[in-house]
Amino acid sequence: MARKGQAGAGGINLDSFLDIMTCLVGVLVLIIILIGIDASQTRVLIPTPVARETDKRPIFIEARNDQLFMVPLDRLQATANTTLRNLRIETDGNIEQLLGLMSRTNVEDEAYRIDLSYALMGQLALHPLPDVSGYPLEDIQKEGPTDWFGRILDGMNKDEEMLTFIVRDDSFRVFKFARALAWHEEVDVAYELIGRGEPIRFGLAGTRIKAQ
Repeated sequence: MARKGQAGAGGINLDSFLDIMTCLVGVLVLIIILIGIDASQTRVLIPTPVARETDKRPIFIEARNDQLFMVPLDRLQATANTTLRNLRIETDGNIEQLLGLMSRTNVEDEAYRIDLSYALMGQLALHPLPDVSGYPLEDIQKEGPTDWFGRILDGMNKDEEMLTFIVRDDSFRVFKFARALAWHEEVDVAYELIGRGEPIRFGLAGTRIKAQ
């Protein structure tokens, strides 16, 4: 009779199987730890709402060089109209002379140069001036009603006004910060993406704005 504890002639040695199971359990634990670390670092993305038509008056803000710039559209449009009217008077309606003066006349404000050549297409075209500093909006947690962007939000009539961002391809970070603050204040937001070297072009009055 075989002694207790000894495998019989038909016994199976399970040592290799147990080693394999131990390795598999170790690998599964490692995978669970890695998944947990990855999940803790994943950012939650907020989807942009579907655009809808609105009659609210847009306040235009450009995002470029990772900074924010107010675009004083009404003042720039008035300046362009006054300049064109003076040029027409100066040339006495002569089209060739008018076109020549329009191409040579330099019209600027603090942050933009007006390109009068686009006026023939019914557009107001703005080129950003170099070496002009905007607002960086570094920390949205500290942005208050006394700061540059905070004053804009605090002074808006939310029932009648909205923010429209003109976003260049080097300034998505500051745009997302500003949009998040605007949404937090329940301000309607729209945006348009343009290339780094493109002029900002506005069409004729009456175009409807779509809010996101």
